[in-house]
Amino acid sequence: MPDRVAAEAFLDTHRRTFESFDVAAITALYALPVQVVGDAGNVSVVVVPAADAWGSQVERIVGAYRLLGVSGATVERLDVAEVTPGIAQAVVTWSLHAAAGDPVHDFTASYTLADLPEGTRIVGIAHDETPKLAAAVARARSSGT
Repeated sequence: MPDRVAAEAFLDTHRRTFESFDVAAITALYALPVQVVGDAGNVSVVVVPAADAWGSQVERIVGAYRLLGVSGATVERLDVAEVTPGIAQAVVTWSLHAAAGDPVHDFTASYTLADLPEGTRIVGIAHDETPKLAAAVARARSSGT
């Protein structure tokens, strides 16, 4: 897994799955428990123990994306580092866009990818999306979108 080609392929699957808004399929790309680290002014560290808890968090993100008209994402930057032959760290800057191509927002996520018996899965994520997504949702609600 740790080579760039394999990480790109997995992250492309992740992107396409997110674009489908299929919460169960998105949730299945993660090994649980999963550690989620975010920074919205204060760093928070959360360990999500099970699929139902992670699915509810993914559902909130998908709901916000629907509200914002997100139809896709592109990788603006990708850095991959091999940690071991079965573990890689992938840092991605994503650019979310609406159907007409209008930008929604960019964010950076660092994924710990692991080759597990069920296939490659995300076992940890650190990201800066929370304040960016919240600001975009607030703008959409204030404009009546």
